[in-house]
Amino acid sequence: MTYSKAAPRYAVGSGWNALLPRRVPHEQLPKERRYHAIVVGAGYTGLAAARRLAELMPEKDIIVIEASEIGEGSSARNSGFLSPSAIEPRPNAYGSAEDDANRKTRIVLAGLEWLRTVVEEHRIDCDWDEKAPRIVAAATRQGEHRLLSSRQALEKRNLKYLEHDAQGLRTLLGTDYYLYGYETLTRAFIQPAALIRGLADTLPSNVTVLEHAAVEAVEGSGPFKVRTPRAEFVADKVFIANNAHARALGFVADRMIIVYTYAGLTPELEDDELGRLGPLPAWGVLPPTRMGTTMRKVGRRFLIRSSWSYEKEANPKKVRSTLTRLFRRRFPQMRSYHLEHVWGGMTAITVNGGMYFGELRPGLYASVGCQGAGVLRGNIHGKLLAEMACGSQSPLLTDRLMLTGPDWIPPEPFRGIGAIARMTWEHWRAGREY
Repeated sequence: MTYSKAAPRYAVGSGWNALLPRRVPHEQLPKERRYHAIVVGAGYTGLAAARRLAELMPEKDIIVIEASEIGEGSSARNSGFLSPSAIEPRPNAYGSAEDDANRKTRIVLAGLEWLRTVVEEHRIDCDWDEKAPRIVAAATRQGEHRLLSSRQALEKRNLKYLEHDAQGLRTLLGTDYYLYGYETLTRAFIQPAALIRGLADTLPSNVTVLEHAAVEAVEGSGPFKVRTPRAEFVADKVFIANNAHARALGFVADRMIIVYTYAGLTPELEDDELGRLGPLPAWGVLPPTRMGTTMRKVGRRFLIRSSWSYEKEANPKKVRSTLTRLFRRRFPQMRSYHLEHVWGGMTAITVNGGMYFGELRPGLYASVGCQGAGVLRGNIHGKLLAEMACGSQSPLLTDRLMLTGPDWIPPEPFRGIGAIARMTWEHWRAGREY
């Protein structure tokens, strides 16, 4: 299959970015064309890699090349949950599923700690919130059984939680839609566009950022030539951090698919409408299944995220209708269900939940395949990738190198047939969780 090398384009701008003051992108070409390192992609992984490289090598020049605009890419389109939970633990050559889960937990907790430190040190205004409850809630008995099982996993890893029955959830959230849930006490929420913009604006002085410059090719074996439509750059090291778009450059193309998910955000609500969403100023709800619906009460607004499409963005009118229907189903008492902003975001999914991380060949590094959980994992993976490239060693890097990578995915048309069939089945299986 041939993948487009053009910059990824979304039908609609990020609702999160629309809430922020207008930003002037870094579009002017730098005079310099030779760098020690080039980072492809200014998402969480790419910016973390650039920051850590600059810290470890303050005398070296680094450039981050972004195809779109910071604040409008996929990093600014998620729901804003920072969830320190392990993704699909499984046994491998380095140990049991429990060993794998412990490694993943250590990695993601380190990601939360490092991101918190960066935000605090640079005073990044991104609505960082560790007080609002993060609740995983089930609307079906099957979902409840899933949560009881995952609750045991939290206990094994000493992650504290609070349980909520149906009445407790009704009191907290203002809806009787859910049967059971638990609230994890290690959590944080952010405004995604504000965070990614803040991370870009606070990079060390030896990092240059170039936006609206889609990388079309990475050539050579060191030094590498990186081609964009606007200029060519040369570097000793290159870091591929543009997630699924890495496929267009010929990297990890048979390991990832793109799935779009969609979100809607209301206007600021009046006090009486806010009260119908429970007494707390903010909360977040996650589903027990991948194809379920996510919600947030945030900044006097309500956010709902749900629905999916394979490789192509869905019709915005259809998405708006679906999100409005799901909003109404959960909160029939609201006066209005108007969504001021509706947008989509792409994520890279692998068949076994494994991310690619490591050295593709000498001097060429990659971390891609975020599984829709790129804020924490992207940050820590970018940091660890930079440390690995600089020859640093740590127990955390050892943990990361002991995780399983992504499995092979067959080519089209079998890839699309299989992916759509599986997602359709998971959607049906989700039932009221959707």
